[in-house]
Amino acid sequence: MTLCLDTVRLLQARVQSERGVPLHRMKRSVTVQPQSEVFMRDASEWSTGLCHCCRDCKDCCRSFCCFPCLSCQTANRHGACLCLPLLDMCGFIHPIAMTLRATTRERYSIRGSFCVDCLLSTCCCPCVYCQVHRELQHRQLPSMLGDIVQRK
Repeated sequence: MTLCLDTVRLLQARVQSERGVPLHRMKRSVTVQPQSEVFMRDASEWSTGLCHCCRDCKDCCRSFCCFPCLSCQTANRHGACLCLPLLDMCGFIHPIAMTLRATTRERYSIRGSFCVDCLLSTCCCPCVYCQVHRELQHRQLPSMLGDIVQRK
C-alpha cells in the first residue's frame, strides 16, 4: 500500500514539474471508478397479434381440435419439458402458458408486462399458445443446445 502511494506521489511530482506547477499548489486528483454499461436492446412488438390465429390455418385448426398437441409442441420448441403444458389443463389459472409467454417476451425483448401475460393466459390460453408458437416460428432461433448441435 505504501509503495503504491509513493509511486503515485512520484508520478504527481513529475507531472507537476513538467507543467511548472508547484507541488504545494497541486490539488488532489479525483479518481472515478469505471461504471458498468448496460446495453438494452430496443423493445419490439410481437410478430403477430394475440387473435391472429387465422394467418396460419394449420396451427389454428390444431389449436382448436387438438390443443394439447400444439401446447406441448410449443413448450418443446421453447426449450421446456414436452409434457409441461398438460399441467395447465388442471385448473383455471394457466401458469405454464403465463410463464412461456413471459419468457418468450423477455427472450426477444418484446414490450409488455407480467400482469398482461397473467390476464391473457387466464382468459385465452389457446390464443397465448398460438401466439408464442407463431413467435418462435417467426424468430427461428435455436432454443436449446440440442437444436444448435443438430443444425451443424
